[in-house]
Amino acid sequence: MTLGVLFLLPSTNLGFGATIVEEAFGQLDLSTLDEGQEDGGAGVQATLPSMTSTFLLRGIIATSLPAQSGDAPNENSSSSSSSSSSYILAGRWRIFVDEGLVNRFIAEMNLATTNGTAFHNMTIEDTAPHRFALMQNGNGTAATTTSTGSVPPVSADILTRISIDNNTPAIENVPVTISIMGQVLTIEGIDIDETRLTDTGQRDILSIIDGQTIFGIVPR
Repeated sequence: MTLGVLFLLPSTNLGFGATIVEEAFGQLDLSTLDEGQEDGGAGVQATLPSMTSTFLLRGIIATSLPAQSGDAPNENSSSSSSSSSSYILAGRWRIFVDEGLVNRFIAEMNLATTNGTAFHNMTIEDTAPHRFALMQNGNGTAATTTSTGSVPPVSADILTRISIDNNTPAIENVPVTISIMGQVLTIEGIDIDETRLTDTGQRDILSIIDGQTIFGIVPR
């Protein structure tokens, strides 16, 4: 899977570092992935109560998806092998949580068939109201970082917009559940109402991730 990431993102330097910024929260510093200003570019510096959950995490997407019936992109419909091809997703993600609320989530990915017949880029990002409750898995309570600044198993149900090939969002208000468990990010519960899509090309591409589970890595 690492080779897949490097192949799809040849210009990305995946050098990772991690720094605990304050006792109550942590920040992972991946400078090559820093395109947002959620943390002001210098990390969260304010002194916060020990039970406040505030952190910025960044990492990579590295996963494969099985082909679903009829999900092959239109440009490959003439290929007898395209309908049976599986897919590789590789890219990067970022989440910013402030006082237990998800203020920002974005996953920027490249999507390709394993037989090399199709390639697209895809972006999933949170949409209004942009402040979704982050819950600690297992007990239904608001998540808090530990005394050492680490993040316990957490999840959030968010609404997202999804764009394809750098175009205007193909669809908005798509329910998605994001979870962090240890060093793994999970994007699941992707519920795309394909009847809302009038562009058949976009619908064919989005059907590839509809209902699927996408995994990412939280580097140390």
